[in-house]
Amino acid sequence: MPQPEFIAADLGMHRSELIELNVEYLSWVFVEIEKFFGVTSEQIIGMSASEYVPTVIDKVCGNAPPKGVFYLVTVGGTLAGMGGMRSLGGGIAEVKRIYIRPAFRGMNLGDLMLRRLLADAKAFGHEMARLDTGPFMQAAHRVYESNGFVDRPPYEDAETPAEFHSRWRFMERQL
Repeated sequence: MPQPEFIAADLGMHRSELIELNVEYLSWVFVEIEKFFGVTSEQIIGMSASEYVPTVIDKVCGNAPPKGVFYLVTVGGTLAGMGGMRSLGGGIAEVKRIYIRPAFRGMNLGDLMLRRLLADAKAFGHEMARLDTGPFMQAAHRVYESNGFVDRPPYEDAETPAEFHSRWRFMERQL
C-alpha cells in the first residue's frame, strides 16, 4: 500500500477538493440523520449539503496555524479523506470533519488523522481537544475512545443543532 500523504489544505489552492469532500461527508451525515432522527437537511438547515457547504467552508476549513489546520489525505495520489482542527479559544481545540472515503477505510487513516490533529493542537498551545459525533458514527466512536476521548455535556460553538444534543455524543480529552 502506498503511504498516505497529509497535505495542509489552503482554501485558495484546494477549495474544490475541500468542497467536494465536505459535500460528500455531509450528504452521508444528512442521510443518517434522516434515518436516525426522521428529519431532512432542508428541515434542519433549510438547504442541501451542496448548498450548505460553500456557506461554511471558510469557517470550517479556513483557519491557519495556530488558530487551526485542515488536512487533505491522499493515498497513491488519490484523494482519500480530510480532517481539521480549529481553536475555540481558552486553550480548547475542536476536531472537525474527519472523513475517510469508503474505498480507503480500514487503512487506519482516521486514526492517523486524529493523532496528527491532536499533535498539532498541542503544538499550537491548546490544552484540551473537543469534538462532537453522531450516534450513527460507531467506527469514529471507537477511534476517539481509543485515543483517550471521554463523553462530556454539549459545548458552546458545536455545530450540532440543539434538538439533537440529547442523542449526540460530545467528547473531550486533555492534550
